[in-house]
Amino acid sequence: MNNKSIVSSSSIGGLIQRTLNRVDKRLVNHGIRVAYLVSGMLKEQGKYPISQQREQILTAILHDIGAYKTEEIDRMVQFECEDVWEHSIYGYLFLRNLSPVSVYADAVLHHHTSSVSLNRFDIEHRELAQMIHLADRADTFLQNSTNRKALFSFMQNAAGTVFDEEIVELFLQADQNFHLVSTLKDHHDLNVLLYDDGTSDKSGDEYLRMLIYAIDFRSQHTVTHTITTMYISNAVARLMELPSESLPHIYYGAMLHDLGKIGIPVEILEFPGKLSPQAMTIMRTHVDITEEILNGDVDTVTANIALRHHEKLDGSGYPRGLTESELTLEEQIVGVADIVSALVGTRSYKSSFSKERTLSILKEQSAAGKLNAKVVDVIVGHFDEIMGEVRSQCEPILKIYQGIQEEYKILLAKYKSQTNNEPAAIS
Repeated sequence: MNNKSIVSSSSIGGLIQRTLNRVDKRLVNHGIRVAYLVSGMLKEQGKYPISQQREQILTAILHDIGAYKTEEIDRMVQFECEDVWEHSIYGYLFLRNLSPVSVYADAVLHHHTSSVSLNRFDIEHRELAQMIHLADRADTFLQNSTNRKALFSFMQNAAGTVFDEEIVELFLQADQNFHLVSTLKDHHDLNVLLYDDGTSDKSGDEYLRMLIYAIDFRSQHTVTHTITTMYISNAVARLMELPSESLPHIYYGAMLHDLGKIGIPVEILEFPGKLSPQAMTIMRTHVDITEEILNGDVDTVTANIALRHHEKLDGSGYPRGLTESELTLEEQIVGVADIVSALVGTRSYKSSFSKERTLSILKEQSAAGKLNAKVVDVIVGHFDEIMGEVRSQCEPILKIYQGIQEEYKILLAKYKSQTNNEPAAIS
């Protein structure tokens, strides 16, 4: 389906920031500060058009995104993580396979590699890797010291070994012209960093998908849940002959419906059994987190579809306890699609339910007045057709996900055998 993106280039930065902040604000703020220093160097260099700078800045923001997979955040934000390759490789694989900045993924792979060690590798974006490396170390230093002269002394002493000499000179010149170091602590707005350069609608869609993949990337059991929900919703809407103007709202509402799960601890997402009342209370906050992330940057119709997928017609759902008269058909469709996706998908505590059991559960909930009977009838009558479409959409992402797991092991062994951990801590 070719839908116009619902998120403009002027708001995508805030959406990314609010989403990733829910994993760990400390790590995201570090990424923003690193990106701010990189943006100053790019501006000073004047080598690339604004659109290309924007992609390089986004790459810098996401340079530690691999840590969301490795669960090393507590050590990383203290900059005590001795093994730099694990999160660097995961970040590289995520950006290369699941982001709109795949071309710059090698810069993330080598964002801890010294200038000398880089000579061992064939890396296309060495310059950006070095910018991120230097900015990363500079921010580390400045979080522990305000001694600007000591920072510059370290950089100059490390020129030609840890950092390329040209990158050190570029940073020093950019700081002189733009006062990067003195203004670093005041910078926190991603929309300013990413500019508003009229990003295409397609790019906006790609950024949204990247955020969804960032959630599913954390758990093998949810890797295709969002996509499954999206395409079940689309198929039902089409079969029910909803007006064409409803389809984009359903598409993006389903895409965004679990965005808030990025703020739910993995141990709850992956818990192998029935959640305790306390854990379930935490799990249910994903809807509130989604609402905070969207923050008015998504139209009301689409946002409500995303936020009401756990409501039931009889008022027994959450978070608002809404009833049938308060829920649109579009909202009810996505709510049913979410249930089907959960039933046919695997979880840490269950295997995929059969067609018969899935449809039986849907019929029971429909008869109990919880789900829209017409929506359920469409799914019952066209189940094989709908799930065939879903499988065709899920197979590519499953293949990518499985490939990431396999390639991670190969690359980790390769790079650990070729280099020592890089770089030494700045003191």
